Amino acid sequence: MVFADEPEEVTPANDSVWNILIVDDDKNVHTATKYALKDAAILDQKLHFYDAYSAAEAKTFLREQPDVAVILLDVVMETPNAGLDLVAFIRQELGLEDVRIVLRTGEPNQAPEMAVIRDYDINDYKLKSEVTQKNLYACLTAALRCYEQIKTIKEGKEALNSVLAMGRTLLSCANETEFHDIVFDNALKLGHSPAGAMLVVDENNEREVTHASGSFENNAGLLLDSVNDEAAKAHINRCMTSQRNAMTEDAFALYLGSETRGARCCYIHGDKQRNEVTEGMMAVFARNCIISGDNIFFVERLKNHAYCDALTGLPNRNALEQAITEMQSANPDNKQVLAIIDIDGFAELNVALGQSYGDLLLQVAADRLKNRFRAPCFLARISSNGFALLGPETHITPEYIVTPFSDPFEIAGEPQLLGVTSAIAPLSEVGATGGDVIKDVSIVLKQAKKHHRGHVVRFDRAVVDGARNRLDILKRLREAFDQQELFLVFQPKLSLQSGRIVGLEALLRWRTKQGEFISPADFIPLAEQSGLIIRLGEWVLRNAIEQLIALRDKGYKDVHMAVNLSVAQLQHPDILHMLTRVMGEFDVPSHFIELEITESIAMGDIVGNIATLNRIKSMGFKLAMDDFGTGFSSLNYLQQMPIDCLKIDRAFVQTSNSKSGSEIVEMIIQLSKTLGLKVVAEGVEELEQAELLKSLQCDEVQGFYFARPMPQKDLYDWLDKHQ
Repeated sequence: MVFADEPEEVTPANDSVWNILIVDDDKNVHTATKYALKDAAILDQKLHFYDAYSAAEAKTFLREQPDVAVILLDVVMETPNAGLDLVAFIRQELGLEDVRIVLRTGEPNQAPEMAVIRDYDINDYKLKSEVTQKNLYACLTAALRCYEQIKTIKEGKEALNSVLAMGRTLLSCANETEFHDIVFDNALKLGHSPAGAMLVVDENNEREVTHASGSFENNAGLLLDSVNDEAAKAHINRCMTSQRNAMTEDAFALYLGSETRGARCCYIHGDKQRNEVTEGMMAVFARNCIISGDNIFFVERLKNHAYCDALTGLPNRNALEQAITEMQSANPDNKQVLAIIDIDGFAELNVALGQSYGDLLLQVAADRLKNRFRAPCFLARISSNGFALLGPETHITPEYIVTPFSDPFEIAGEPQLLGVTSAIAPLSEVGATGGDVIKDVSIVLKQAKKHHRGHVVRFDRAVVDGARNRLDILKRLREAFDQQELFLVFQPKLSLQSGRIVGLEALLRWRTKQGEFISPADFIPLAEQSGLIIRLGEWVLRNAIEQLIALRDKGYKDVHMAVNLSVAQLQHPDILHMLTRVMGEFDVPSHFIELEITESIAMGDIVGNIATLNRIKSMGFKLAMDDFGTGFSSLNYLQQMPIDCLKIDRAFVQTSNSKSGSEIVEMIIQLSKTLGLKVVAEGVEELEQAELLKSLQCDEVQGFYFARPMPQKDLYDWLDKHQ
């Protein structure tokens, strides 16, 4: 190389350097190049050289250190085309599109200039014999200027895409708190890793640092006046007062507020890589933030009416459903839980002490819950006396739930102690949407209020599935009743002494149109709980009497008909009118109708139930105590009930082959005799059971050993064979 005079040295404006990679198998080329450009500065930055003595060595280096501005590349190294092959590797495999490549060769015939420039993505082509210090300096200057322009364009494109993406993100914010978080994070990205940053919000004429990072990290949560950086404070105050962006040599102050939301400022200090593109993007970003912030503010005000409880100021059920749905969609495997808290006895307090008292109680309960369960927990009021908590399982535990209610509340100057029942469920085990989750946990809460009042009960999938199945059966039962899918079967009762048929029990059955049989044990309790049993019971009684009349017409004059009477029917105010009405439709003496009740009438209003039974008895009906021994009645109540018959439950009959089982059966029979009652044994399935019952002087039996429950046609066939 022939070196001319060195160019005048230029002092760089900053500490940044251009990374230059020399790739040549001749060490003298490396030495000469670095000597020629010693202490040179191009575009206000010094040069930093790296060395690679083969194409293979250059590949390894570029994989680890891709931040290279220019590569001075020899063509002929370990192979005649090693340099050209390296160009293809850099562009295609490494994807380094920004780096500028200057080919240098001492053998021009090996790589013709026109063909190389046409076929390879290079910046310049030089013969080593032509490279002087001035040429080398000029060549690098052109390459670096091109590199800087490409980086600037790329930076601008990336910044624009970032701003557009940030704008979409900002528009999706649910509230202003989330909005501030995203604004601050995105401002840091646009600011190219600043030395420090703060987000300042003006609320009620107090400027507070809500977010801080870097050198300002310890200022988060402080008022701006308390920040120990006078220059930063002055810059922020100017920005917020003038309501305009303020950009200096070493800092941005972006104005993000508006008349509706108040003053906001994002301050970013120490961005050494700031340029015109960054400044422009910062201004666009700030404008996007203002527009998005105003939109969120107005949406929040609208949502406040639809998603906020007016009494307590808490989110309501709609807000909770939305929060759960969003959480489930974002992370189905999260470790969040939902707890629903129900204040015990609230309705009674509200009635006794007035609605104003009840409202105060709810407000102080809400305040205490808010103080106990802060972010990241989500607290909502979802019913008249129900609250819900959504949050991490570590924050919402049974112990934490009851803590706010352990001390009395002061309501209107008086202490009031409250108890709560709660259900808690992991979101991973319940429904996919907010509505389904709340329904699932509410089902568990309902069961808890029945059986575990005053406790926190954990979610049980079996309980929820069972409840949903019961609701489905009840819905189908209503349709089945209207579509005549229900029918009666009849099971004979026989006298053990004579073997003659003395009566029938009418039993309700359900066969769907698809031919599926639904067990009475599944649908009868649901009919009782829902009130559908009132209509069903009247239908059963009427159809059973019609069958009894048909049998009497066939000559079975002494046969009686037994019909079950549930507690819900007994306690219904229309029961006596219903019996009078139905019996008035048929010409049959009422003493041929036996109404079977269970011991559950001893639960609740026993006095009222006994009074109703006495009136039914006075109408001429026979009364039987069904499933005796499995309920809750005492001998005292049993003596008061106007019953004619005790029916031994099938469970005792099935165990009568054991000593204890036979003793229980014998005891019930003896009790019946003592009280002057007829005794009937249900569920007789074996000859040995029948013989034991006969030896114990049991009056009547029914069971599979003698006859199964049968529809009308089969019953007539059976009677013809066994009369």
